[in-house]
Amino acid sequence: MAMHMMDVAQNSIRADAKNIYINFFEDCDNNILLFSVEDDGKGMSDEELSRLEDPFFTTRTTRKVGLGIPFLKMTCEQSGGSFTVKSEDGVGTTVEATFRTDNPDCLPVGDIAGYLTMLLVANPDIRIRFSYKINNEEFTLDNAELREQEIELQQPGMAGVIKAFIKDNLEELYSNRKVKSFLC
Repeated sequence: MAMHMMDVAQNSIRADAKNIYINFFEDCDNNILLFSVEDDGKGMSDEELSRLEDPFFTTRTTRKVGLGIPFLKMTCEQSGGSFTVKSEDGVGTTVEATFRTDNPDCLPVGDIAGYLTMLLVANPDIRIRFSYKINNEEFTLDNAELREQEIELQQPGMAGVIKAFIKDNLEELYSNRKVKSFLC
């Protein structure tokens, strides 16, 4: 899941997004995880949107395949979930992936703290707001708020501090999960 988060966020960065909103919401009562990334990048034309799930379509010039979105769609559907992309040319894009957390084909969450830290440190000029919610408990991190508090993530040693902060908060949040979830 963390690698999908990074891949979709990188797509937003390549689309010149100035604001990226990454959200995870676990509904433990209904065994669902909703993952979404919303950006204000350049968006996609109707033609690009119609070809998005084709692994041999990419807007990148450095390679001829684009596997990130097709893999994300496949992993959602394998777990009994769904996948949608909404985009408007010149406005932005929203990617939504739903997973069934009671399905053994549901992906593990992975190293969200590590990947999120890389995104935050490598992209100081982009607002990245991250939220992970389990039922009524939520952890949110917004680098715009960190900047307001004059916390500079590019300072030596800050990457380790922010990663530990994210990891500790997520682990506390994960303690609210149902046992039968396949997320880990």
